[in-house]
Amino acid sequence: MKIKTNALRISMAGAAALAIVAVATSAAIAGASWSYTGSTGPNHWATIDPANYALCADGTAQSPIDIHGTTNKVLTNLKFNYTTSEAGVFNNGHTVEVEPLQNPVETLALGGITYPLLQIHFHAPSEHEVNGLHYPVELHFVHKTTGGKIAVVGVFVKAGKANSAWAPFVNKITTATATAEDTPIELDWAKLLPTNPETVRYDGSLTTPGCSEGVKWNVFTHPITMSQAQINQFLEAYSGNNRPVQPLHGRKIYLDSTLNK
Repeated sequence: MKIKTNALRISMAGAAALAIVAVATSAAIAGASWSYTGSTGPNHWATIDPANYALCADGTAQSPIDIHGTTNKVLTNLKFNYTTSEAGVFNNGHTVEVEPLQNPVETLALGGITYPLLQIHFHAPSEHEVNGLHYPVELHFVHKTTGGKIAVVGVFVKAGKANSAWAPFVNKITTATATAEDTPIELDWAKLLPTNPETVRYDGSLTTPGCSEGVKWNVFTHPITMSQAQINQFLEAYSGNNRPVQPLHGRKIYLDSTLNK
């Protein structure tokens, strides 16, 4: 079963407009050795640091991917233990992140494993494509166990009504420093997620160097909405910070067909 195209697409005009936006990096944040353009862009990541970034070129389970041709599978819905707590916003030189500043930390239960929430960051346009098209923004909820297991939850953003739950973060995107404690906010983490729990899932990798594999990807099929003004805040901070989609190499993309929605 394929995901309905009209539920997961932005216009071709919108995609084209996003494609021509230049990468915008805060001058206050020191640049790193890799980037999204030119001689340090995705096609060259593996050569920048061959000892640590080799998978960026040689990996066979890389992310992001174009989501299409999904296979229905009954899967247990993701279980989030998200509450309201203090968070810190910071600019890492490639995107802007927000991380929990208090314990106990927010968690995700998946496949019998509990993953603590490490941070949330964004890519504009979306890194994952759906039937060959991008959303304006994609948010990545990165979870990691003490043993190093990683599960990432992807949330697409489309233009629509303003999103009050995300406002504390969005309002700090363009002014955040490199230190999370410099920009504290309060977030109701549970309200940051889509209300419809349907996801697609596949085995992939980190989308930044060193492109480590073994990552459990869970991408919500229903986007959240933000106002165009809110989306523009993301684009003002970073635009074009998305790795191109990677080959599937025979991997299955599963569409959750669980009846308990």
